[in-house]
This record gives sequence, C-alpha cells and structure tokens, in this order.
Amino acid sequence: MKFRKMIAALAASAIVLSCGCSIRPSSDAAWVTGSVSNKKELTISVEDFNKEYKFWLFQQQIPDDTADEVSEKCAEQRSNIINYLINEKIVLDQAEKMGITLSEEDQASVEESYNQLIDQYIEGCRDYVTAGESGTGEAVGEDAVLQAAGDYFDQKLAECGMTRDDILMSVRSEKIQEKLKNKLAEENPVDRSDAEAEYNEIAKSVEQMYQEEPTYYESYSYYSYYWLPENSRMIKHILLKFDDADATEIKVDRTNGDDAEADAAREAAAEKIMPKADEIMARLDGGADFDELAKEYSDDSGSTADDFDGYLVVPDGGIYYKEFQQGAYELQNVGDICVVTTDIGVHIMKYAADAALDDETTEQIIGVILEQLQETAADTAYNEAMEQWRSEYAYDIAYSTLNIEKPQTVTAESATSGTGDSSAAG
Repeated sequence: MKFRKMIAALAASAIVLSCGCSIRPSSDAAWVTGSVSNKKELTISVEDFNKEYKFWLFQQQIPDDTADEVSEKCAEQRSNIINYLINEKIVLDQAEKMGITLSEEDQASVEESYNQLIDQYIEGCRDYVTAGESGTGEAVGEDAVLQAAGDYFDQKLAECGMTRDDILMSVRSEKIQEKLKNKLAEENPVDRSDAEAEYNEIAKSVEQMYQEEPTYYESYSYYSYYWLPENSRMIKHILLKFDDADATEIKVDRTNGDDAEADAAREAAAEKIMPKADEIMARLDGGADFDELAKEYSDDSGSTADDFDGYLVVPDGGIYYKEFQQGAYELQNVGDICVVTTDIGVHIMKYAADAALDDETTEQIIGVILEQLQETAADTAYNEAMEQWRSEYAYDIAYSTLNIEKPQTVTAESATSGTGDSSAAG
C-alpha cells in the first residue's frame, strides 16, 4: 500500500463509502496455489482489498463506482490494487527469505517518511475544517485547525477500515521493497565507470548534433555541460535598449521585409544612445569595473547578477543577432571590448573568458547518471525477479468477487507493475 500522491483537497465533502460500491463480500481476494508452504500467511483478504479500494475512492471523490463516467477507471484500479497487494505479499515473503531487515537507520527513515506523509494528509484536510458552510467551520486558530483536520483524517480512515498504522506499514513495506531491489541489483552491479561511459556517449551525441545543427545545440544550455565546440566564448554585455517606439518601428520594417528602412531606423535610434555608450566606454578606459557598470547601466537584467559568467557564444551559432555573434568573434583576446548595434539596442560587449567544461559540474552530472543507472538496474532486476516469483507463487484471484475482468494472460508488465501509487494514491 502506497500513499504518494495527495488529492488537492482530501475531503471537500463526505463520501458514503458503503453505498454505490460494486465489491461483493467474500473471504479471500487472492490466494497462493504454487509450491510454497506458508499459503495462509500469503492470502489476501477481501477486507484488506476493500481498505485500499475504499480509500482510493475517497481520495478520488467517487461516491459511486458504478457510474458510467468512472466505471472503467474504477475497474482498472481494482485490477491494479489486487496486483499491487500480491506483489507486496511476495516482496515481504522474499525479503524474509533473503534475510533482509530494517536497520536502525532504515527505521528512522521510515518514521520520518511516515510523519511527513501524515502531515501532508492532515494539511490536505485543513480546507474542510475551515470551509464554513461546506465544512465544519468550527475550528479557530492554527492549533485548533490542525487538531480538527487530524481528527477528520482519522475519521475518514476509520470509514475505510483503516488507521494510521496502515500508513506506517505501507511506508515500511516500501522501504523493504527498496532494500530488496538493491539486493537483487548486487548481482549485476553498476559502478562509476559505467556512468562515465554513459557521459562520454552523451558527449559524442552532443558533438554530432552540433556538427549537424549548431543553432539547436546553442538553444539548450545544458548541452554545454557535456561538450563544447572549440573556440567557444563567454560574452558579457551592457545593453542600452532602444525606446519602445524606435524598437517597434525597426521590428515592423523588418517584419515587412523592408530591411533598408529597418537599418535606417536602427541607425537613427543608435545615434540617440551613442553618447551614453561613449560615456561608458570612457569609464571603462579609465579602469572602471565592467560588471559594476553593467549593474548601473545595462537594460538586460539577466546579465547583471553577481554570478553571471556571460552568455555562451559558439562558432556558427544562430540564436543571437548576427551583429552580436560577429562582434563576439571580432574580439581577439580575453578582456577585449567592442560596441555593436542590433535591432534591440547598443551592446558594449566584453570577451569575458574562454568557455570550458567545469570539473565540479561534470562530477555532479556523472553522479546523477550513476544514480539513474543504479535505479534502472535495480528496477530491471526486480521486475525480472517478480515475473519469476509471480509464476512460482501462482496466485489465484477472486475476479468475480472483486468485479474484475479476468485477463487472458498475466504479462510481465502487469505482474510487476503492482500499482506503485495505485493502491491508495490514485
């Protein structure tokens, strides 16, 4: 049982869970027919199934699961729930056989996750207890509201046949499943060299993409974390924007295909700004700090932050105005400055640095890749094992009792997917 998702408002209105529910009473929802000895402990009761299903109905605000607009969704969820409960039984049984237990650190993690989950549920009940006519409207003050929300949550759990202990056990089961996955993944371990190889493959793909379409490469800054073209540069600028009227005139002319008029309008607009550009250049010649002048003068807010390293400009790039792109490569040495005019204004440009991969960032990316590869390996090992276990345990399901259409075959995907979030999270 998992409770990962919170509904927007856990209870906008009370739902009579015993009415309009298509589940018919019986003793067992699913039972083992395979060659295992502890069949009784592995049996899933209809009561346990109903807890899950009723809580899901409650979360989804579904008072009648036979209604045409929700019947198909509910049928799918009933199938998800019973498969999840079967998987949970198998996981706990296999974990015990493998000697998997929860350490003190694991127990502390379970407790922390449980407390956070309870807090989220109670927070989701606040709207109800403070909703006036649509809620109780009786709680006044923060402490009273939280107390009333907690009481309301417990009330709704009870209507589903549940207590907070059920949530605690679901979190505990999730932690055991996590440890089981990791145990299975140990048979085919993933190490840092695998992550480095993946990183290098991505870098090769990025380089090839740049060769084919530099502008596409340039459009997504994260590609530069993997590979940089030779002679890539970091360019800072102080932007002196044209006023709105001049910028609009230039844009209209350019859109209409009248480049001569647009160029003339741009030249006229630049003449108005050049005195300020000359003033800035004079201060730079006098030793003023470029970054400080950017904060004082620049109309580009993105370039005035303290940690701004500059815009990445690459050879053959196409995302910047052509004058800006050309200006970036007319600068000969790091620290050189020039002035260019584009359709939006006058730019005082500085060749801030040669672009280079950052070792710390690279290490972080490889670390993330390693985690992803390890998670994938664990998931794959778990899914393969679960497919085998489902065959060995050979569960029979009371399809008629649970009002579930019996599948023609149980696929590996349906057998291993359980619900993830489907048991009580929706």
